[in-house]
Amino acid sequence: MPTPSAVQPQAVVAPVPPVPPPGTDWLAGYTLTGVSLFGTVYESTAKGPISIAGALVYCELCGKLTHSWATADANGFYSFSGDLASGGGIWLAAGQRITVYVQADGYRDPSGSLGQRYLSIVGDTRLDLELVRR
Repeated sequence: MPTPSAVQPQAVVAPVPPVPPPGTDWLAGYTLTGVSLFGTVYESTAKGPISIAGALVYCELCGKLTHSWATADANGFYSFSGDLASGGGIWLAAGQRITVYVQADGYRDPSGSLGQRYLSIVGDTRLDLELVRR
């Protein structure tokens, strides 16, 4: 697993999902913002963290068209681009969180939450995601 970078802020994982106001467009109040989300997917072992290549990370509000997927590379690294010109970015709204899921064959989420995370993001954000073997 790579050493954490100097990019700030770190993701804040919150227990409550975003809830759009009833009867409105689900992106009402959100702005596509040129920030990125990235990190590693890994498992903790007695010898230290081991990257999980091929893990799938889903970001509900990432990308111009939303509902984006990223696949972790051989080092477990995944990334959702903040480059608006190429269709990247994250839809942000004050006080709202975005939803991220992680999954990999043969692994499960250690918290039992089916790999679901709710994040408060205000800038480029690193979120390392731990999974455990089934």
